[in-house]
Amino acid sequence: MSYHIPSDEQIEKALVKVLNKFHTVQSQSKLKQLINKSLDTKKNRYGVTGERIRKVAINSDFIRLEIHSREGDPKKLLTKCPVCEGQLKKVKNLTIWGGEVTIEFRCSTCGYWTGKKKRVPTRYVFYLKKK
Repeated sequence: MSYHIPSDEQIEKALVKVLNKFHTVQSQSKLKQLINKSLDTKKNRYGVTGERIRKVAINSDFIRLEIHSREGDPKKLLTKCPVCEGQLKKVKNLTIWGGEVTIEFRCSTCGYWTGKKKRVPTRYVFYLKKK
């Protein structure tokens, strides 16, 4: 049996269906299972990755994403957001000598942030936003 790739609209409809039923999904892998099951029909089987589901969820306006993380390597430089691959903006502060220092990095797309101690995403929790 072959797999089909669903459109973003099909994924969004499945997200609404799944989150209306379960309200909260505690991990990306569990959401992936539920979405794939929701998309499958007798004629077609669909395959979609957890990463793609997460990105569609982030870009939708009806899903809230909670990011759990652990400490990572502070020497590692981040060039893009590890959650959505968006642009990280530097948040700076003035020193007492008049210079500037970067105190954290923030992603305006998904809400990820990290400071001196780099935060590595470990788990995502998905909710349907309240209307």
